[in-house]
Amino acid sequence: MRATLIALLLFAAAAQAADLTVTVLDRSGKPLADAVVLVDSSVQGARPAPVMEANVAQEKLRFMPAVSVVGMGAKVSFNNLDSWDHHVILGVMGAGGTFVDPGQNTQFRLAGRVRNKAPASDSKVLSQPGPYLLACHIHSSMRGHVYVADTPWAKLGGEDGKVLLQGLPEGPARVRIWHPDQIIDGTPTAVQIAAGGSAVTVTTQIVAARKKRPTPAADSNYPGL
Repeated sequence: MRATLIALLLFAAAAQAADLTVTVLDRSGKPLADAVVLVDSSVQGARPAPVMEANVAQEKLRFMPAVSVVGMGAKVSFNNLDSWDHHVILGVMGAGGTFVDPGQNTQFRLAGRVRNKAPASDSKVLSQPGPYLLACHIHSSMRGHVYVADTPWAKLGGEDGKVLLQGLPEGPARVRIWHPDQIIDGTPTAVQIAAGGSAVTVTTQIVAARKKRPTPAADSNYPGL
């Protein structure tokens, strides 16, 4: 009898979890790639475990991935896969894609990779929620981002602007969007999570910057290039 009761309770709890599909559009109504989607819910229920580890590589004069999403207190590791040196400048990002306080940034240098040896690496723990900007002293065109989410329902959208968030409790919630090219924070979108799953389209005022290919000769006077 007790086992049956426990099974029923577990089934009821599972039935309360639902999925939410979010489609993010830019100002012109086209899919917005690399948008961070965050969902807040005050409804009681199980929460998924946040992402507590991430790896960011410096490869071909880029931070890869360009945007990472982790939870508060996550360990982020950086690896230099190029044969020349790189810096990592890491700091809280403010409006307009700049560092909030350059004097508080974390900075370290990673030596260029030597053949048949492990790449130079370092790691940092990020506890403050919100976006962090990544840059390199040696190569000014290098930019990357790490978003530290204050909710367990947080994911990075793909080229189609879509994100599937799972395990949300039924009931009211709100959707927040962050993007590297946004100028100001947008207004959260209210949603109702239904038992069978829900979907919402969020049209932002964001105009994504056109991605540029790195140009080593023009972008750096480092002799290794």
